[in-house]
Amino acid sequence: MKILLTLLLLIPSLSWTEILEKVIADANLYTVKIDVSTEMPFIEDSWYGSGTGFLVDKDSGLILTNKHVSSQSPSLIDINFKDEDYLEGTIAYVDPIFDLALITIDPSLIPDFAVNAPLACDQTPVQGESVVAFGHPAGQDFTASTGIISGQRFELSAQAEFIQTDAAINPGNSGGPLISVKTNQIIGINTYGIEAEGLNFALPSEHFCTIINLFKENIDPSPAKLPFIFASNTDRNLHLKVSDYIAFGQNNCQGGESEDVTTKPLEIGDEILSINQQEVKNPSDIYSLLRGSALDQSIEILVRRAGEEKKIILKKPFDRRSNILDRVGLKFSGLMISTDFSGTDRLENEAFYNYCRNLTIQTVDTGPAYGELYNYDQIISVDGQKFFDLSNLHDYLIDKEKAEFIVRREEYFDSTRYIVDVTKVIEIEDVDFLTFQNGKY
Repeated sequence: MKILLTLLLLIPSLSWTEILEKVIADANLYTVKIDVSTEMPFIEDSWYGSGTGFLVDKDSGLILTNKHVSSQSPSLIDINFKDEDYLEGTIAYVDPIFDLALITIDPSLIPDFAVNAPLACDQTPVQGESVVAFGHPAGQDFTASTGIISGQRFELSAQAEFIQTDAAINPGNSGGPLISVKTNQIIGINTYGIEAEGLNFALPSEHFCTIINLFKENIDPSPAKLPFIFASNTDRNLHLKVSDYIAFGQNNCQGGESEDVTTKPLEIGDEILSINQQEVKNPSDIYSLLRGSALDQSIEILVRRAGEEKKIILKKPFDRRSNILDRVGLKFSGLMISTDFSGTDRLENEAFYNYCRNLTIQTVDTGPAYGELYNYDQIISVDGQKFFDLSNLHDYLIDKEKAEFIVRREEYFDSTRYIVDVTKVIEIEDVDFLTFQNGKY
C-alpha cells in the first residue's frame, strides 16, 4: 500500500492548461457542425445558417442539437465532423418545449475517430464550477470558450430552468455541449446568450437525457399536455400553482354540450408539490417526469390546498403533444392552415383566446388570400359552418370557387389589445395537403 501511495505521489498532476487541452481534444471527437437550409411551410420554420450538435449514439447515427439550429422543416441538413466531408442528415424528432432536435445520419459513414458524447445525466451543476462551451461561434469552427457556472435561472418564456454561465455562447454555438472541466462530461446544451450582459444559458443534461433514452427505446418522448395552466416563478424554492384550466370545448365550440370544468380534480390556487412522489418546482420538471407515460396511466399529484396537503389521482390525465414532424397542413389560395402552431405554446398561452382549438392560419403567401387573411388568424367558420378537422375542410373546399371565412384575430388600437372577428370572401384555388415525408415537407 505504501509503495502504491508513493508511486501516485510521484505522478505529476495535470496543469490547468493540460486539463483544458484534454477537454477540448475530446470535444473535437463528438462535436459536429450543422449547416441547414429550409423550406417554410409553418411559422417559425425559416432558417438558413449554421449551428452545433454532438453525437449521442454512434451505432444509430443519432445527433442532438437545438430545434432552432435544425429548423423543423429542413430541405437540407449537412453534418460535418472535424476535418471530414459533410454527411446528409435527417430530422428524427423535434421538441419545441425544450428547443431540442434529434438528427440521424448513416452510421456507416461516421468517421472512425468519432465517439459518443459523455453525458452527465445525473450530475447537478454547481455554482462556480468551471465549464467549456464548445461549438462554432461566428464562423470560427470547433472553438472553445471558458467560464464558470454563475447560477441557475428559470425562464418564463421557455418554461424551463437553465444553467447560467459566463462562458460565451454566440450565434453558431447553439446546440453545442457545455462541458464540466472537472468531470469532462456534458452537463448542458448551449442554447442562447445575451452578449451585452455576458449572460449565457444552457439546458441541463437531465432533460435531454430523458428524451434521448426514450427515443432509443422507440418510446415517443413527446411531452405531456396537462389540461392546466401553471403560474411559474423564478424562485426555485417556490412551487408551481394552478392558475387556470385550458378549457378547450367550452361554449358549445363544436355544437355539443359545454365542458363542465367544475368537476376538475385540481383547483385554481393548488400548489403542486410532487407528481408520482417526485418533487416538481417548474414546468420543465413536469414535462420530463411525464414523458413516455402511457396515455391511460393514472398519476398521483400531491398538492397543498388551503394550507393542507392533499393527494389527487388523475385518471387519463393528459394528452400527448404530437411530434411536430407529424404535422399536416391544408394549403389553398396562397395560405396554409393547421391544427396547431409550430415551435410555440401560443395556443396554450392564449388558452382563452382560442379555447375551442380552431384551425389556425400558419402562413400566407401570394394568392387570393394575401392581404385578406393573416398569420395566427383563427378560422371560426367557413360559409357559416364550423370545421375542426383539416380533412373535412379539404373535402368541403375542393369543389368551391369562393367561400366566406369568419376569422378571429388580435388587433391593437391605442396600445390596447382587442380580439375581433373579421369576415372575408376568398377565391378558392389549389386545395392540397402538406405532409412531412422523408425528412421534408
